[in-house]
Amino acid sequence: MKTLYLHGLDSFLSDEKRVILDKYTNNLIAPLIDYRKDPYTIQTLLERYKDEKIELIIGSSMGGLTAYYLSWFWQIPCLAFNPALPYRSIIQELPALPLVNDNEKNPRKKYLRVILGRHDEVINPFDTLPILMSDMEEGEPLSIHLRNDLAHQIPISIFDEELNYFFEKVGK
Repeated sequence: MKTLYLHGLDSFLSDEKRVILDKYTNNLIAPLIDYRKDPYTIQTLLERYKDEKIELIIGSSMGGLTAYYLSWFWQIPCLAFNPALPYRSIIQELPALPLVNDNEKNPRKKYLRVILGRHDEVINPFDTLPILMSDMEEGEPLSIHLRNDLAHQIPISIFDEELNYFFEKVGK
């Protein structure tokens, strides 16, 4: 199963998190991304991985924002930790993504799980919720987990717990 992992701004996939991800997926792609140098990161990734047949996407913060939109375009399940949907410290241009596909009544066919840290001082979860709600159509497969034990950084134990739930839900 091919999984794309997208780290946050000025970050990277740590060895500890890679070990956790390897428990759940046998084909991990985790590019090192310089969001500051490429304001078209989403378009760049769409082009770079268009023939890769990626099945799942996971991202955190700026990577969560990127994963959110890529999952919409590719129609694949997504796990987004504290996605930078309401605001971000650098410019990221959003490509013109299709808002509907073959099934116009359900634009996002695949499961989306968003983890929001109640104590996140970088991305306020209560600013993210209205965006999620306005983007979703009735009946879309969306799960929002507002964690009272989470700030912006994702501890290994929470990362593992949320990955376990996500992979059980998507049946992989």
